[in-house]
Amino acid sequence: MAKVSAAGLGQLRQQLTGLALKGAEAAADTLREKLSGGGGGAQYAGQPNRSSREGEYPAEQTGRLRDSMDARQAGEMRAEFGSIIDPPEYVADLHFKAPEEGGRPFMDDALYDQDVHRAVREAVGVK
Repeated sequence: MAKVSAAGLGQLRQQLTGLALKGAEAAADTLREKLSGGGGGAQYAGQPNRSSREGEYPAEQTGRLRDSMDARQAGEMRAEFGSIIDPPEYVADLHFKAPEEGGRPFMDDALYDQDVHRAVREAVGVK
């Protein structure tokens, strides 16, 4: 059985923490792209873009949600991404309201989005 030194284990933890952050940053970048531009819904007066339809990511109207997306270290060998930088006051309602009531569970969607998965795999060097 191989022995691992404390220094070697510490170095491995540091490397894995860096990889986790790279993956979360890639996920945040992809999500920012998904939150840019209009949707396939109605065009409302005073809004720059068409609204999103049920099942779509929220359409960009002010850019505040898109701009709030980021990633950060979340402890040893962990990272997280989402609406981290000055989250808009409406973000919880938007995410948790039922889709038929105008809610857009964008973080749930991101968990299953193959584009997000692909970006994370590429960022951490997994094929």
